[in-house]
Amino acid sequence: MKKIFTTMSLVLLVTGILESCTREIDTSPFTRVVAVADFTATIQAPENLTVRLANKSKNAKSITWNFGDGSPVSNETEPTYTYATPGDYTIALTVVSVTGIESTKELTVTTKPVDIIPQINFSYAEDPADPLKITFTNKSVNGISFTWDFGDGSPVSTEESPTHLYPANGRYNVVLTAKSTTGNENSRTISIRVPKLTAPEMIAIANPGFEMDPKDSYVVTGWEPVKVSYPGSPGWGGFFIAERPKTGTRCLLFWTPSVDPGNGHTYELAYIGSVTQQVTGLEDGKYTFKVWINSTDMEGMYLVANGGEGDVKKAVGNNNGYTQLSIDFNVVGGTARIGFLMDRPNDAGDNWSPNFEADDAELWINP
Repeated sequence: MKKIFTTMSLVLLVTGILESCTREIDTSPFTRVVAVADFTATIQAPENLTVRLANKSKNAKSITWNFGDGSPVSNETEPTYTYATPGDYTIALTVVSVTGIESTKELTVTTKPVDIIPQINFSYAEDPADPLKITFTNKSVNGISFTWDFGDGSPVSTEESPTHLYPANGRYNVVLTAKSTTGNENSRTISIRVPKLTAPEMIAIANPGFEMDPKDSYVVTGWEPVKVSYPGSPGWGGFFIAERPKTGTRCLLFWTPSVDPGNGHTYELAYIGSVTQQVTGLEDGKYTFKVWINSTDMEGMYLVANGGEGDVKKAVGNNNGYTQLSIDFNVVGGTARIGFLMDRPNDAGDNWSPNFEADDAELWINP
């Protein structure tokens, strides 16, 4: 009986010692979970005011984002945030682990919007019942506010596509100004005719007869670039103005580039060049460039016109005696360039002896 009691006492003693040890040991230092805050920020185009945040934190139980602009914090895992104005902002990410360990990372971002430039365009139509009443259709891109100047001294309009009553027949320079979301402005001026044109009308251009000014000088107005007088040395050639030997009148000519002095023409050089005139202040619409041409074997010679939609070309070809050639094109933006293009990129080597004379150029606007 005594032995049993002794054994039980020993068991109880050991149990008590173990319980006592367990209560006295603090195991918390061995179970702490450490959180590590980490993230990247990407500025998103095109406005460059929006930041996309990628959370790369570890052991985070709770997440708090501070965007640095006084706005409410966010507890989203990976938010996307748009700032109201451009500037430098410090973004702070704070994470807390399951055991309450906190970690914070800060990152400064710069939001700077890309300039958005409005692209201006508009069309117009007259009222059939009143040709002085014009309705404008705004075709601009990237504009949020608009200002119309109708060119007749009347108050401006801020409507997107207004209707305006003109006081009298005439030509008016209409200016449309647009502003974008980034505050950038752009304007376009279109010259309109009220009422619209009903028959073709000739437009005045500079020096249509290719004269020198003053006569017998070496100054040529209107057309560029151009050389004056005949060729007379190796390598000379291209467009020039000179008197026609038989008539004494001046016109635009083209001389074949040659390796021979004078008029040998035993070998021809490649030639790419043009003579053109820029005409401004035009109303948008359909135009025709006309010119009298005398030409033979003019491979690579073109009439050329560009009204803002790219070059329009027409081959000159062969014309025995003066023939009036024409080319149709559109003007968009009030400016046109008309003239002549020689596009012969390769040497001929075939005793090429062409003839080209141009005179009396005309520019017409069509209904």
